[in-house]
Amino acid sequence: MAAGVVMMPLAELVELVNERGTLPCRLDGRSPGDDAGLTALADDLHPIFAAPDARTRAALVTTMLQLTGVRPELAERDGELAEAWVVDDPAVRRRAAAALALRHHLAAHPDRIGVCDDHQCADVYVDNSPAGRRRFCCLTCQNRARAAAFRRRHAKQRETP
Repeated sequence: MAAGVVMMPLAELVELVNERGTLPCRLDGRSPGDDAGLTALADDLHPIFAAPDARTRAALVTTMLQLTGVRPELAERDGELAEAWVVDDPAVRRRAAAALALRHHLAAHPDRIGVCDDHQCADVYVDNSPAGRRRFCCLTCQNRARAAAFRRRHAKQRETP
């Protein structure tokens, strides 16, 4: 029997990758927890955020959709037909929900996801800013990177006679 899939909210997807992913946890000095399935999913999602271009992201998401076997259906709800997504294996429902969320977001905003530019962080983000120029996962990382750049510039100025 097919299991219904609901798209994962993007905020939940980002939290999953940042809180359960091996690389973000390692750089943050944390353990990803003891749920190997969530860690594996987070680790599979991280490369989509880290991909260098929209084409690569699309290929990774498409592969994830194909591996889950998610497919569209029409279902009757309250006497009306409505679109639905289903998978045959309920064990892949969360993976399909994440892939569907990324598919939906990337179709509209192919360059609005990424990995934090701070070299001490591997957290991911979804860029919802009006200008679409987000480069950091949070203000803490942005401020740390700006302070480091300021110190580098001033160190170079002191070296120059």
